[in-house]
Amino acid sequence: MEPVEPRCGCGEERVVGGWRLRRDGVARIETGAGRVLLCVGPSEALVYSNAEVSDGGFDELPHSGGVLELRARLSRLHWGSAGWGFWNYSMLVEESNPVWFIYLNAPGPYPLKGLFAQSGRFFRPIRLLGGGLGDRLRRLLLRLPGAPVRLVGGEALPGLELGEPHLYRVEWRPGRAVFSVDGRVVAELPASGGRARVDIWIDNAVYAPVRGDPGRVYRHFTMELRGEACLEVLGV
Repeated sequence: MEPVEPRCGCGEERVVGGWRLRRDGVARIETGAGRVLLCVGPSEALVYSNAEVSDGGFDELPHSGGVLELRARLSRLHWGSAGWGFWNYSMLVEESNPVWFIYLNAPGPYPLKGLFAQSGRFFRPIRLLGGGLGDRLRRLLLRLPGAPVRLVGGEALPGLELGEPHLYRVEWRPGRAVFSVDGRVVAELPASGGRARVDIWIDNAVYAPVRGDPGRVYRHFTMELRGEACLEVLGV
């Protein structure tokens, strides 16, 4: 695989060795020898920047279950999201069905700050960020019936250093998803069927449903990145 140039326009995508490499805004991707480096920024607050690797397209979802195991680390705790696992490539609130590890962080009010195991609308905290009273109250609301997404269980690995490489495993089987870090099971969540692609990404946005949204989708909330933030992945 050849490195991709650092800067691009919106939605630039190419296929290399069976993988789709996508960049939005200010982003770069470097690959080779079983290593993928995905970087975004510096990025303006209103510009979406994304570096993403996947093995399927909008109408080409090759998996109906499976196992993804890799080593990953973040260069820093940036504003935005990052993750790795399976996804059915839909942002519709009722249809989006990710089965993955997801990092989320934002400077303003947002309930899901930290690293989580997610299956569908269920989130299990692995390591939480943002320990203020407002953050704790917002997380508490996500444990109540009727919440748009559900936070379940306690913090599995509160001391996990996201800047260090760890072995992450996602096992997606009919009816359940099992998540492990360094050989330790950290979450077991219900999982629905359907098809998905492997998806690995980093960007400068977090996502939330908006009340009264006519599109009924998870909307991007983009944030300013003063420097570059990277996700390094080994073993793909």
